[in-house]
Amino acid sequence: MKILNTVILFVLLSISTAIAQNGDEPIANVQETFVPILDDFKSAIINNNQDEASSLLTEDARILEGGGIETKEEYLSHHFHSDGKFLSAMDVKVMSRKVNSTENTAWVSTVSSIKGSYNDREMDLRSAELAVLVKTDSGWKISAVHWSSRQARQ
Repeated sequence: MKILNTVILFVLLSISTAIAQNGDEPIANVQETFVPILDDFKSAIINNNQDEASSLLTEDARILEGGGIETKEEYLSHHFHSDGKFLSAMDVKVMSRKVNSTENTAWVSTVSSIKGSYNDREMDLRSAELAVLVKTDSGWKISAVHWSSRQARQ
């Protein structure tokens, strides 16, 4: 619970700092700006393309999943590979997505249905993702991503 509270505080502080420094002027076409970055990241995971995934993350990115927090390097050398195997075996459908942005920060919340068979187990999950993207000198990059899932309600 302490880690979750810290993560929530970090995200809220990041967002409020960006709004305070940059105003809250929205970016036009937010779906077209940020969703392709997240789609490219998912494709890099599925295709086990570590270089592509790395290029979409900031150097200080944090990945939260399974109750833990990993640095970019930790994630790419560990969960990245198993996430790719899992996602490549699943049928993932986006159920809802909300994109918010300021001049230099964006956050995308997505709820997806994940169904399929993995390790001889049938899966029917509801997944939530929160991604925070920041504007860098080389374009928009993922600064933090948090994934959680649970069994879908029948």
